[in-house]
Amino acid sequence: MRAEPDPPSTGAATPSAVIDVSSDPDVALMLRVQGGDEGAFRDLFEKFSPRLLPYVRRMIGSEARAEEVTQDVFVQIFRFRHRYRPESKLSTWIYTIATNHCLNELRRPERRLRVDLWSRRDNDDGPEEPSLPDHDMPTPEEGASSRELSRLLDAGIKDLPPKQRAALLLSRVDGLAYNDVGKMIGCSEGAVKALIFRATQSLKKQLKDFL
Repeated sequence: MRAEPDPPSTGAATPSAVIDVSSDPDVALMLRVQGGDEGAFRDLFEKFSPRLLPYVRRMIGSEARAEEVTQDVFVQIFRFRHRYRPESKLSTWIYTIATNHCLNELRRPERRLRVDLWSRRDNDDGPEEPSLPDHDMPTPEEGASSRELSRLLDAGIKDLPPKQRAALLLSRVDGLAYNDVGKMIGCSEGAVKALIFRATQSLKKQLKDFL
């Protein structure tokens, strides 16, 4: 059985570094989880899983595997809940665990990535998000071009080295600061910028006919 590495510990808390729990409901929620509140863990899952699932899907490139991996991430969160210290945002700690788990998933030799990022499965009959009337409906030609662009973008992201992919998604899609991204993937802020630069240059080459 494959051993999972331990998530990073935030270390011992110091008065100058501890976040004010009263001003951060996420930290307060996690402290309740650490105290054994099962309802708090359900609340934590309901709050963060909708944000983590798209990230995990884009990282591993598999719609079918994304939900299982996301659930595994929350198993890790619960297992190592006592290692969290309120010295940084809870979301940073959670995304670090998720990123490490995804990178481990991608390193598995039997992994075969599929190009199905951001797409709905053909047999997915679940409800879609309600849409507002679109008075600028694209023509069939524009729609086909947009789908081709999306397909090429998905393929380009899938082909990126895992750390470039993580840096790009965390920064450009999830909107996280370079400093936080660096903590999540274990490198400096400057290294994050370099990873994102290389990733965007690779994507520009893939999409040169659309730019």
